Amino acid sequence: MPFYILFGVIVAAILAGIFIVQYNRQLEARVDEQAQALANDLARISFTAFSREQPSFLLPRNLGGSDYELSVDENSSTFIVHIKAGRQSGMSYYSAANVSLSIENSNFVPSGGVYFQRRGNNVVVSSSPIAAQGENILPPATATPPEFYGFAKENAKAATAITAAYFAFENYSQADATGYKIEGDNVLVRISFGGENLYFKVGGYENRDKVGNVDNSWIVTSPTPDNLASVITCTSVENAYASGWLYSPAEALAYLRSRTWMSGDTPVVVPANALVRAAAATTNVSTYVTWRVEWQADVYYVLHYRAMPWWAQENSPGFVFQSEPELEAIA
Repeated sequence: MPFYILFGVIVAAILAGIFIVQYNRQLEARVDEQAQALANDLARISFTAFSREQPSFLLPRNLGGSDYELSVDENSSTFIVHIKAGRQSGMSYYSAANVSLSIENSNFVPSGGVYFQRRGNNVVVSSSPIAAQGENILPPATATPPEFYGFAKENAKAATAITAAYFAFENYSQADATGYKIEGDNVLVRISFGGENLYFKVGGYENRDKVGNVDNSWIVTSPTPDNLASVITCTSVENAYASGWLYSPAEALAYLRSRTWMSGDTPVVVPANALVRAAAATTNVSTYVTWRVEWQADVYYVLHYRAMPWWAQENSPGFVFQSEPELEAIA
C-alpha cells in the first residue's frame, strides 16, 4: 500500500510538472503571438494610410501580461516590439512596412495611440496627432489677375508655348517672354534676359485621346533655340509667375505628389519621375493652359492639371484637373 501511495504521489507530481510546463509554454506562445500581431498590424496600417487622413491605432496595455515597448527603425522602415519584463523578457518582434517611414514623435507608450499620415511615398508615424500638411501651391498674391491671364484665355496655344519656353529657360526667374509668333504647329517665343533677346521654337502636336473631360490637347514636345525672327509683342509671363497666377512644372508636380489619389479602390501616388509637359487642353467649354503629367504604374496614367488658377469673379467655369483613368483626391 505505501508503494502505491508513493507511486501515485510521484505520478501526480510529474503530471503537475508537465501541466505547469505546458501552461507556461502556452502563456509564452500567447506573448509571441500578440507581440508579432502588434508589429504586423502597425506595418499594415502604415501601408494603407492615406494622405490628409490620419488613421490611428490604440496600443494594448500589455502583451499576454508582459510589459513591452514599441520603437520604429526609420532606416529599415520596421516596427519593433520589445518585451521588457514578464514572460519572454528580452525577446523582440519585427515587421517591415512596404513604405518609407519617418518618425515625428517617438514617445510610444502602452495604452497610448500611434498616428499615421501618408505624404507622397512616405508615411509619418507619431505617438501624438500629426498636424495637417500645408498646400504646396499658395493662393495668388494679388486679388486681380495680370494681363497674361486674359491673354491666356484668348490665346491658349500661344500662352502654353510661352509658358513652356519660359520655364525651359534655366534663368527663368530673371527673364521674361516678350514676344511670340505662330508657325504652323510650332510657336516661336522670344525670351529677354539681361538686355539680350533669345529665340526658342516650341514644337507641339495634336493629341485626340480623351483624358476625362479633355477632348483633345496640343502637347509641347521640346523648346529649342532658333534664329532671329519678327514676333508679336506679348504680355509679361514673368509678372504672372511672380504674382502667383502661373504655376511652374515643379510646383504642379509637388502639389500632385502631396496628395494621395484613388483610382476605384486603388490608392495612387504620383511618382517623382513623372513626365510633365505643357499642353493646351480643350474641353466642351474652352481651351486652357495646363501641365500634362504622365507615368506608368499598374496602368498608364495621364492627367492635366491647371497651369493657372481661375479668377473667382469669372462668369465661366475654369479648369482644375482631369485624368485618365479617373482619379479622385483623398481630402
